[in-house]
Amino acid sequence: MTTINFKKLAVYTENSKFKLLWQKLAKNKYYRALFGAIVGAVIGLLYWNFIGCTGGTCPLTSDQYTTVILFTFLGIMFTRKNRHSN
Repeated sequence: MTTINFKKLAVYTENSKFKLLWQKLAKNKYYRALFGAIVGAVIGLLYWNFIGCTGGTCPLTSDQYTTVILFTFLGIMFTRKNRHSN
């Protein structure tokens, strides 16, 4: 039976390159928007490929370009910080 050393794992994740990259993304609003756009575009393409409407009756999901643009916009909106919170 293999045991996991959680203390070593916690130290590794605290100093990982992914965490440093994520901190850099969180500080700069342009990096954050670019990250949201890329993730949104990939999700939009996957959505169109696996779930999208093929009959042409759904105007947003029947065309791959429309779906990718829509999800890119949504990805940018989800990565924005809320400036109107109290």
